[in-house]
Amino acid sequence: MNYSNAARVFPRSGVRKMYEMASCYEDSINLCIGEPGFITPKHIIKVGADNLLAGKTKYTPNAGILPLREAVAEKLRTENHIPCNPDQIIITAGGTQALMLALITLVDHGDEVIIPNPEWPDYLGQVLMAGATPVSAVLTEENRFKMTAEVIEPLITPKTKLIMLNTPANPTGAMLSADETEAIAELIKRRKVFVIFDEAYERLTYDGNRHVSLGSFPGLQDYLVTINTFSKTYAMTGWRVGYACANEEITARMVKLHENMVASVNEAFQLAAIRALESAASDVEMMRQTYDKNRKLIVEGLNKLKGFSCLNPQGAFYAFPNVKEFGGSSTEIAGMIFEKTHVATAPGSAFGSAGEGYLRLSFANDYESLEIALNRLEKAFGCK
Repeated sequence: MNYSNAARVFPRSGVRKMYEMASCYEDSINLCIGEPGFITPKHIIKVGADNLLAGKTKYTPNAGILPLREAVAEKLRTENHIPCNPDQIIITAGGTQALMLALITLVDHGDEVIIPNPEWPDYLGQVLMAGATPVSAVLTEENRFKMTAEVIEPLITPKTKLIMLNTPANPTGAMLSADETEAIAELIKRRKVFVIFDEAYERLTYDGNRHVSLGSFPGLQDYLVTINTFSKTYAMTGWRVGYACANEEITARMVKLHENMVASVNEAFQLAAIRALESAASDVEMMRQTYDKNRKLIVEGLNKLKGFSCLNPQGAFYAFPNVKEFGGSSTEIAGMIFEKTHVATAPGSAFGSAGEGYLRLSFANDYESLEIALNRLEKAFGCK
């Protein structure tokens, strides 16, 4: 059988492989999945549950219910300084679907799409599914894994249609500064290519770092799609509610194609998302502070261990330690660590070729489990 190129070429998730291995052992500590360490705040759950019981179980408009689109537009205007109105917003089945929808709206077979490397693996998979050609922007530890204008511009060719950006970044925790983001804005205006700006971790920042939206810079309305989700910020991964913001022409085309993907998002969950935007600021700050405490523990602990060297992530909830001293591939190293400690980590190669020699550890777990994990690693490998 002649399967599609995406089905044939795209490898099985290296993250899920480690996750499944860890699930076979009762004493395992799983640090490989990018899952918030909290359940959704109960007042948000109540809104969703109450509306389901009230019969909010029908189809909704393809673009999403107007009250949520109004709330998202208000959030983007006031918090992100992105000029927009509800007609520029589409509600999607999580940020993942927003990304896929934007890609199939903007690129054709043979178009080149520049993606970060290391990257969230779905970027590569979705570009392949869209029939486009991925172009790897190799990010290095020397520049803190930042996808800057200086990294991007040499990769732009006449075939370049789109650039995918993520800050704060999965898997590295890297963040673009305001100046670096502005330089990308100027590059986009000069080279006139589309850009998808993924802000899934925008509220999870540390050490006084401040997320700056690309859409806050003028002159990008013809080129930019801003993507976000309720998953990470509000611990709503299972609810599958995300959104995209673009100019009205792009959004209208996304809405048309959305009908052919999932049609619409559950109304009760959209109403719960409004509650999250309006009333969950204190919950978000509590979670952010918890992740920050965990971050300090895991980075300090890893840097004490023989064979580990870890930059301090500026955002998201991942540490990305260098483990090249161990030798071998990152998959072999992650397997060896699990065999010795039953601590599951994600091999860096699961996030692209530039991730080889690194591991990704989520510090969204509970503090006690992180302490136990570090103690096991210290017993197995010793301190420097």
